[in-house]
Amino acid sequence: VNRIIAKMSKSLRNVVNPDDIIAEFGADTFRLYEMYMGPLDASKPWNTRDISGSFRFLQRTWRLVVDEQEGSLQLCDQPDEDIERLLHRTICKVGADIEKLAFNTAIAAMIEFVNAATQAGGLTADQLDRFSRVLCPFAPHIAEELRSRLGLDGLCTLAAWPDYDDAMLHDDTIEL
Repeated sequence: VNRIIAKMSKSLRNVVNPDDIIAEFGADTFRLYEMYMGPLDASKPWNTRDISGSFRFLQRTWRLVVDEQEGSLQLCDQPDEDIERLLHRTICKVGADIEKLAFNTAIAAMIEFVNAATQAGGLTADQLDRFSRVLCPFAPHIAEELRSRLGLDGLCTLAAWPDYDDAMLHDDTIEL
């Protein structure tokens, strides 16, 4: 068996209809998968089995702050200092990666942030607001819904990019 990587084409009958993917996983998942595949200038093989990874990330993001039984927000009262520091790093990294069109590494930083926030026990309302603005260019529907549940006015899409503190980008101590 030889594996041949070819571009999608009707004549080769290897076209994946985006409408089918969107119907099964949603538009945010489709957008996220497309951007996470790798650098825009590189050729990449399409693998529909990998779409579930993007879907799971969005599910983890949702479950991080929304109670699945009641649909209400579950937010922390006090910010965790490590999560706050990581949020500042994520804002900086994603902003820089968007400028370089390195969407895959920006998404990787957001995945790392959501995993750390899940382990830490959640986010505050302010942290969720800032993270939803960072997530918005990649998954606008879920970001808008999270912003709406926070009770904030205006669209997430039109909100200003969150600021980060340069002091929060460096560790005070390191473990050797």
